[in-house]
Amino acid sequence: MNIKEIKSKKLYKEYSLEIPFEDIDKEINEKINNLIPTVSIPGFRKGKAPLSIVKKKYEDSVLNEVIQNVVSSKTNDLIKEKKLNLFRQPKIDLKQFEKNKPTQIEIKIDLQPEIKLKDFKEIKLNKYEINLSKKNLDDQYKKFIDSQKSFKKIENNRKILKDDRVLINFKTTNETIPEYLRSQTNMPIDTGLEQELLPGINKQLISKLKEGDKKNITFDLSKLLQNEKLNKIDYEIEVVSIEEKVKFEINKEYLEKNGFKSEDDLKKLLKENSSQQYNQGIKQIEKKQLMDLLNEQYNFDLPEGVLEEDFNEIWQRLEDAKKNGNLDKDDKALSEQELRKRYKKISERRVKLGVLLQHIANEQKITVSEQELSQGIMQYSSQYPGQEKQIMEYLKKNPTSVESIRGPILEQKIIDSISSMANLSKKSINDEQYKKLEEETFNIKKENI
Repeated sequence: MNIKEIKSKKLYKEYSLEIPFEDIDKEINEKINNLIPTVSIPGFRKGKAPLSIVKKKYEDSVLNEVIQNVVSSKTNDLIKEKKLNLFRQPKIDLKQFEKNKPTQIEIKIDLQPEIKLKDFKEIKLNKYEINLSKKNLDDQYKKFIDSQKSFKKIENNRKILKDDRVLINFKTTNETIPEYLRSQTNMPIDTGLEQELLPGINKQLISKLKEGDKKNITFDLSKLLQNEKLNKIDYEIEVVSIEEKVKFEINKEYLEKNGFKSEDDLKKLLKENSSQQYNQGIKQIEKKQLMDLLNEQYNFDLPEGVLEEDFNEIWQRLEDAKKNGNLDKDDKALSEQELRKRYKKISERRVKLGVLLQHIANEQKITVSEQELSQGIMQYSSQYPGQEKQIMEYLKKNPTSVESIRGPILEQKIIDSISSMANLSKKSINDEQYKKLEEETFNIKKENI
């Protein structure tokens, strides 16, 4: 095997490998020899056909597997020979394969940085507790009342208006669409909401359709499903019924229907929900403060390949935002050079903290159990009422999507582990102090993150 180093940095290596065809051919022969006892070739007894004849028939069918095995084996030999401490699995690119000629491959390898963990007992963190003011609770109650909607079926069969609630049936014959978006019956659509199950459906309904109408409509699902090919999906839409918005009132019927003995019970629940929302915000503030401390306390070399990959991913999103006119206001004011400087800093922080958290997880043997992952999937699915089953089935069929659920669970377990060892100071804050703390913690202009 001929090895050539084509790029070398402290934590990143690129190699070109030339594997003699004889090595590939030897593996093919071994594979074919293992097949011979099971093969029937006309003119020969089962398992008695010569290697050359069996090889001629089956070589192409085993070739891909053989190449993968040989490349994997040679890559492992390279790693052992060079005594490389890998950060992640190497990226292998098959550059050339031709029968009776050497196979050319390129290998990109990110190396593990040296990280010495500090004593987490020396970390000082704030643990916040929220005490909501009466004014805040009163305002929250008023917002709840204002946000509630009551509907009644329209008396005359008019066209759909904004703020109507419409029950529709929809279906598409496109089988590449996830099942929960392929077909639904009696699906409620609130035309007053910006959030739409099918992008642009409110515009297609309002002032155009009446109860009983059926219409074929094309929707662009490319952004929703992150697939450019799904930009023109034909649906059949049927309007089942239309309900108009009426003034909402808290009365005995509403309280009993929703399991409240009195209006005070409702207020108590709203207070608990409000506290829970603030606590979620506090959790994010505490996380950001911890990440800031870790970012300040640790300095180590970053795997250049991972860093380049992360920055390119960020930059591609920026390019897309530019193209679609969705660039953030503060980004628009910057030159390309300034933008690159800003987002390289962001990328360096992201990669540093990601590498550090992964190192902590490995050192402390923190993992996500199957039970925790299942609970995470159920919690994610519950965000889509009535579609839980379809979403869970979609996740089962697309294992890579599950990583977007596993990642945050693991991250939170690492944060909880650090916090359990840190020096915590409890601080009680009211809603005004919370607002100020939130602004200080997530000051984007100040920190550019």
